[in-house]
Amino acid sequence: MLTQAHIRRIREHLLPKAAPVLSLYLDVNPAHPDNRNRAYLLRAREAMETVGAPPEVAHRVLEALQDIPQARSRVVFSTPEELEVYDLQVELPLFEGVEAYWGEPYLTPLLYLLDEHERVGVVFLDSEKLRVFEVYLGEIEEISGAFRAVDPQAWRRLTQDSPGRRYGPGGAHRAAADADHFARRMEAWTHRFYKAVAEQLEQLSLERNLQRLVLIGQKAEASVFKEMLPRRLRERVVAILPSLPNAQAQASEVLKLVEEALERIEREQEVRLLDEVAERGVAGLEQTLELLQQGRLHLLVLPWRLGGSAYQAADGWVSSSLEAARAHGEPVQEVALRRVLPELAAAYGTRLEFVRGPAEERLEGLGGLAGLLRW
Repeated sequence: MLTQAHIRRIREHLLPKAAPVLSLYLDVNPAHPDNRNRAYLLRAREAMETVGAPPEVAHRVLEALQDIPQARSRVVFSTPEELEVYDLQVELPLFEGVEAYWGEPYLTPLLYLLDEHERVGVVFLDSEKLRVFEVYLGEIEEISGAFRAVDPQAWRRLTQDSPGRRYGPGGAHRAAADADHFARRMEAWTHRFYKAVAEQLEQLSLERNLQRLVLIGQKAEASVFKEMLPRRLRERVVAILPSLPNAQAQASEVLKLVEEALERIEREQEVRLLDEVAERGVAGLEQTLELLQQGRLHLLVLPWRLGGSAYQAADGWVSSSLEAARAHGEPVQEVALRRVLPELAAAYGTRLEFVRGPAEERLEGLGGLAGLLRW
C-alpha cells in the first residue's frame, strides 16, 4: 500500500529537483485487452521516445517494467541516476493507456489520486468478533488489535443475548416478569459497551486519517452501532452493508464488497454535483477559465479523461481563445489543459473534482468544464 512516507518522498524529494525527470504513467491492468502480451511495454517505449527521454533513462525504465505487475497502474519517476516505481490498484485518467513527460516532475495524476481518494475505515460487526480494515487506493489492510481493549466475550453476549434466548418455553412466565428489567439493563450495558468501542474507533480514525466509514453487519446491530457513534464519526458513515457469511472472511472479500458500494456512492455524488452546477454554477471552457483565474471558484469540475488544449500568455493567463491570450502579452504558447488546470487550481486555492460515467457525459454537454462560485 502506498504510504504517507512514499507520499512525502514524492513531494519533497522529486518535486524540487532541478535536473530533468522522466514521469511515466502506465495502464498495466491485465484485465484490459489492450494489455495482452504486455503491449504496455511498446506504449511506454514510444511515449518516452516522443517526449525525448535520454536513451539511458528509457533503457533502465524498460528494464524495470519487465516484471509482470500485479496492479492496474504503474507510475515511474526516473533521472539518469535514480529510479522509483509505484504500483497502484486503481486506474489513472490516461489517454491510450500512457502518459509521459521529460523535464520537471509531472505529478498531477498521482497527486490527484492522493488528494481525492479518501482513506476508508471498514468496521466488520460479526457476532464472533469485531474487525477493522483500512481501504485506500484500491488496497486493503486489516488493522490487527484495533479493538484489543474490547472483551470478546462481552461482544458475543451483546450480539447473541436477548430475552428470547435467555428464557426457554418453560420459563415463559419468568420471561414476562423480567423482560422489562432485562431490556433496561441490556440497554444501559449496550450503551456503555458501544461507547467504549466508539472511543477506540475515534482514536483509530485520528491516527489513520480515516475520512469515511463503512459498517458491515446485520442491519439492526450496525444501525445501533452507528447511532452510538459521536456525531463527528456518525457523519462519516457512508454505507451499511450486509454481513458476509463468514466471520473469518478474507480481506479480499471485504474489499470487493466495499469497493462496489463506494463506486456506486461516488457516481451518485457526482451526478448530484452536476445537478448543483446546473442550478447555480458556471459551465463552459472560456467562462470557467476566466472565473478560475479571477479567484472566484471554490470548486472546479473536470472530466476524468481531460483532453484538449488552451493558450497561455506571457503573464501566465490561460484562455481558450488565441486572440484573448495575445491580449495578455506575447509570446503565447499552446498548453495541455490536463497540465495547466491543476496548476491554476492550486494557485487560486480551488478544489478539483474529477467526474466519471454519467456525470462525465453530462459535463461534456455543458462545455467540458464547470465550477461552483465562492460567493
